[in-house]
Amino acid sequence: MSIVENVISVENITKRYGEKLLFDPISFGINKSEKIGVLGINGSGKSTLLKMLAGIEHQDSGQITFQSNIRIGYLPQSPNLDENLSVIQQIYMTDHPHFQLLNKYYRYSEALEFDYQEDIFEKQNKVLAEIERNDAWSIDYKAKATLTKFGLNDWQKRIGELSGGQKRKVDLVRVLLDEPDIILMDEPTNHLDTDIIEYIQEWMINSKATILFVTHDRYFLDAVSTKILEIDQEKIRFYPGSYSAYVERKQLELVDQERKETRRQAQLKKELKWLNRGARARATKPKDHVERVKELIDKSYLSSQKELSMSFQTARLGKTILEINDLSFGYEKALLTGFTYFFQKNDRIGIIGPNGCGKSSLIKAILGDIPIISGSVKFGLNTKVARLDQEEPMLNPRLKVVDYIKDSTENIRTQDGVLRSSEQILERFLFDRKMQQAPISSLSGGEKKRLYLLQSLLFGSNFLVLDEPTNDLDIRTLEILEDYLDNYEGCIVLISHDRYILDRIVDYLFIFQEDNSIRMFPGNYSDYLLVKKYEAEEAEEKKSNANKKQVIKPKTTKKLSYKEERELEQIEEKIDGLEQEKAAINNRMQNDANSLNHEDYAKLSKELDYIENEVLVLLERWEALETKRKD
Repeated sequence: MSIVENVISVENITKRYGEKLLFDPISFGINKSEKIGVLGINGSGKSTLLKMLAGIEHQDSGQITFQSNIRIGYLPQSPNLDENLSVIQQIYMTDHPHFQLLNKYYRYSEALEFDYQEDIFEKQNKVLAEIERNDAWSIDYKAKATLTKFGLNDWQKRIGELSGGQKRKVDLVRVLLDEPDIILMDEPTNHLDTDIIEYIQEWMINSKATILFVTHDRYFLDAVSTKILEIDQEKIRFYPGSYSAYVERKQLELVDQERKETRRQAQLKKELKWLNRGARARATKPKDHVERVKELIDKSYLSSQKELSMSFQTARLGKTILEINDLSFGYEKALLTGFTYFFQKNDRIGIIGPNGCGKSSLIKAILGDIPIISGSVKFGLNTKVARLDQEEPMLNPRLKVVDYIKDSTENIRTQDGVLRSSEQILERFLFDRKMQQAPISSLSGGEKKRLYLLQSLLFGSNFLVLDEPTNDLDIRTLEILEDYLDNYEGCIVLISHDRYILDRIVDYLFIFQEDNSIRMFPGNYSDYLLVKKYEAEEAEEKKSNANKKQVIKPKTTKKLSYKEERELEQIEEKIDGLEQEKAAINNRMQNDANSLNHEDYAKLSKELDYIENEVLVLLERWEALETKRKD
């Protein structure tokens, strides 16, 4: 039986920001190699908890203890890098012993290039010997290979010259290559394209490190987590298993709370009837009985967040919505050429592609923020656009939360036709009356993003453009946003790396290609992954078959019996027939992607597996007969 090894112990820690209490107090332990997903609404203290464990912030009271000789790696929500260092120098700025050796070696190399000195040359040789003795060159190769994998090919480029997404990648590579025993990660999937997210996901699953991570990516959370840590109302609670197991457990808890609430209401009804009997009878009752009734009145088992929602009235779309015809745009070079698409009523378009390919620029070109090279963009007369940019504007820190919304509107009509106040709308979006009176400066980064999101969606648009809306939002807010998008009566264009929202919301994809074109795919992200997999397998098979055909059917003297010759002919006919069936299935999967569901794909996949096995068996027999014929 394996011994559970505790690597972090947290004892009675508390934390307060001004009047806001985050933890009161909390205690827990973390075991070796656990992968713990941290959940809670924005402002509940998720990032603060990671910072306290990383030693960046200090608790007000209590103690955090680590196992001896433990190395900790921390990935903040926003990169904190040295703008003057090169990419490779930033990677080497770590306490990892191999990177320290490499850092010394390269510093000596730079010094020798500037001014050759014998003593520096000798020091470099000593470091070189130590590098070779410790096989440190292997981590240098690993660092450069990982940077290349992340699309960071110019290792000498200065950090200050990188985009926000590129800085995020450098910071992530820095943490991964440092190989710490404990890794604390705050939104590790933010600003990353889907291929890199899947790479990080596999790395974390296979890592032996203890990992605590905050993320809104539910597929990522479900794949990696072995335990969930939930922060709720200044307390924490652990749930064993994946995110799916957590959701099932929370549903059971909700059912249990509803039962308790029903019993509470029944008991309260009886007790209130007793209290109303009259002063004389009431005075003869014990005091603790009266106190118990007061407790029943104050207590409720149901969360006030259960009914939170958001929906606003939308304007009707006209016949022409948005027509994009032969569009080309770019900066120093074209990012997109010859793109044409006419939007239809209630389109749900997802835009995907690697970082830097032009996804956000496409939105800017359509909305007139950047000039186009050629082509045309035409909006319908009734088309009203609402827009959420990837970077929210600077919010006045002294402005109250409620005043920020009131600057846009005092009241707004929701989809049910009811006119509601700004305060009521804010409550539906997780800002209670106390938070509404607080200055924006008191909000967390995620709470500011949620406030900006609400303000962007307030008005009666019928064409919604969202650029990475899920970054920095908690899962509860995402669920409200997704419910809103499900019921939105208009067109949606969504740029996102969040695979869950791409699967739930979109039914058509614009996929940026390497040749500056867009592939239009009918289906959601999971559908596309399946088709992409089959296309890759088909391409590999065609290559393999082409190599086989170079050696098939050499005409030589017969050394087979008549029966074997007949069998050989039949095998070749069967293989040709199976190949045709396989091609037909692949064509159907590609051409009919819009009408196929996941069950259809699973069935077709099984048929392909069966055909491939049959072909392998026939090819083995064919090879045996051909060998006999040649001998």
